Amino acid sequence: MITGFTVLTINKAPAQSNSNDSADTASNSDQASTTLYVGNLPYRANESDVKELFAEFGDVFAVRLMKDKRTGKRRGFGFVVVATKDADNVIENLNNNEFDQRTLKVRIANDPKTSGNPNTEEN
Repeated sequence: MITGFTVLTINKAPAQSNSNDSADTASNSDQASTTLYVGNLPYRANESDVKELFAEFGDVFAVRLMKDKRTGKRRGFGFVVVATKDADNVIENLNNNEFDQRTLKVRIANDPKTSGNPNTEEN
């Protein structure tokens, strides 16, 4: 038994709502992100090219294009992190559309609905 100690628990009270707080809350919720898989990219496309393309349809936080470890050459696919609020718009506008004479494949990364066999349906 320990004596002489007081445990103090502090719970932060929710902020009172006013016009400034609602603006802060809206900007914080906009920071949620979704990672998109992008396939069939032109091999000569770089991160700047892809970011510029995706930025036409939403906020882009990051672009990562995959490269062959041995040769350093791009492998034709990558991942783009976009604002969650913009993900559907980006997919709708870029999936199955041409970029530099290549038909892009854009979907949510690791989406079980679109990975694996495209002919299977969820129950």
